[in-house]
Amino acid sequence: MNRTTPTPCSRRDFLQLAGLAVGVHWMPAAVAATPLPDFKSLTLEQQVGQMVIARLQDWPLMERYAKQGLFSGMTPSLTKLSPAEVVEFTNRFQKLSPIPLLFGWGGVSYGGGTEVRLQQTMRIGATRNAALCREAARIEAAESRALGFQLAGAPVLDVNLNPDNTIINLRSISDDVELVTTLGAALAQGTLDGGAAPIFMHFPGHGATRGDSHIEMPEAARSLAELEAVELKPFATLIRRGLARVICTNHCYYPALEPDRKIPATLSRRIITGLLREKLGYEGVIMSDSLTMRPIKENYGIEEAAIETVRVGHDLILQDYRSDPQITLDALVRAVRQGRIPLAQVEQSVKRVWKLKRELGLFEQRLVDPAKLPQVFATKASVELARRIARESVTLLENSADPLRAVAKPVVCVISNGSAATVDEDNAVKHSPTNHYLNEQIRQRLPGAQSVVLSTAMKPAEVERAFAAAQKADVVVFGLFTRVRSYVEDAIRIPKPFRELIERAVAAGRTVALLNFGNPYVMADLPKAGISLCTFSDASDSIDAAVQVLFGELKPQGLLPVRISARYPFGHGLKA
Repeated sequence: MNRTTPTPCSRRDFLQLAGLAVGVHWMPAAVAATPLPDFKSLTLEQQVGQMVIARLQDWPLMERYAKQGLFSGMTPSLTKLSPAEVVEFTNRFQKLSPIPLLFGWGGVSYGGGTEVRLQQTMRIGATRNAALCREAARIEAAESRALGFQLAGAPVLDVNLNPDNTIINLRSISDDVELVTTLGAALAQGTLDGGAAPIFMHFPGHGATRGDSHIEMPEAARSLAELEAVELKPFATLIRRGLARVICTNHCYYPALEPDRKIPATLSRRIITGLLREKLGYEGVIMSDSLTMRPIKENYGIEEAAIETVRVGHDLILQDYRSDPQITLDALVRAVRQGRIPLAQVEQSVKRVWKLKRELGLFEQRLVDPAKLPQVFATKASVELARRIARESVTLLENSADPLRAVAKPVVCVISNGSAATVDEDNAVKHSPTNHYLNEQIRQRLPGAQSVVLSTAMKPAEVERAFAAAQKADVVVFGLFTRVRSYVEDAIRIPKPFRELIERAVAAGRTVALLNFGNPYVMADLPKAGISLCTFSDASDSIDAAVQVLFGELKPQGLLPVRISARYPFGHGLKA
């Protein structure tokens, strides 16, 4: 397949869909022309606070700081609250603060809502559909705004060049720069359509690295020419098209961009100011990634990390969520008074942040109306669109076996690896078990199907019990569940005992179906099965779609957005 043909629509149609045509505006002209409030009347502590996103989950303490106007925004984890309770939370803090607050990160911060899952962007890459991409982003943005969130944690513009990348992986659209640029533009415009600000992640590109930058400082061993042609292209293109509002930097090391050994992008003036601000001409808000992450916090400490992050050119910093925000605030105020951070630089950053708040309409209306939630939140139309994304993204890799509906009364065994309810520490994303849902969907069609859910430990005795069950079955369905989880690199991999169990089932002559609900690259190390498919997501809609393909109820439409192997190249996807 031609790697430069990402959507089925014409270029003119795509420009209309992606909002790139001349005359498409994010905010009303009257709002854009409204003068900024006089931030110079703020105290120094309040001005510096406008550069800090406070992240400590200590609500009484945060309420006290909010009353004093000491931070610019928050990233609360409210997944256990109802939509009405989320609105009550965001409105309460907005009322407490004398200055409008920014709230991030959209759909990962609250429960419910439409399962468009922009944090699993590779699924959208498999659809190649710019219109769906834009509408998915609009839905998540609109739902987020209805709850009081204005910052969207998308799009991820990292081109996933390294199959062993443990922290980007499914969060990337593709390993193809043109597809990332095209669909990244659609995601950005859809977010703007929904009234939220997109955050471009993770400048200058995190896709060629291997390790988790929450744990270590990955090195991007790429030449300047390679970086300009691939990693930097999506950022540069979308900046040029006027779609950028906030750009989030990363904690990786780039020898081609920063000759001083082991200075991460976050702390590199050459990268933040020299490259992003000056060479690429970006005028919007520059935000750091989390300063809790070990490469920064353990090497520089809370205070110095915050100071250096601001010194090199960031307008917003994601404060260490394990510490009192006052520590960060005091360090920055002290640095300004000592002359390490020029007051003029602080004023320029506050001006950019307040311009963003003005564009979001926060100076005019910071509160949201809970009565409007039913009009926006998980509507019938948005739920149907989420199902359509799931259906169009299922990518069939192998189909030498008949669909299960064509097999007369098969004995079926469903085996899946552990998928316990966990919390992704840095994103505060609640992960609910989904393998039981897979079992339920198969049993609806074949009530006698046996299911085996292996624990995360995968002790030898339980693996042997699973193999014994597989030997008694005509068809063995393996559910492969992997997720990108910060600080847990193995979460994206298939455990060795589970891989060996699949190999034994194939060798024993069982008809094997592999349903992959996560990392597509694991398919390179698994044996050829009768049926193999990828959904790039374990959302319930994607599980539904996978089971429908398995039973011949749905024709797969997805195309691989990445190269898995020579057998499964970019663009591979069987249609029957």
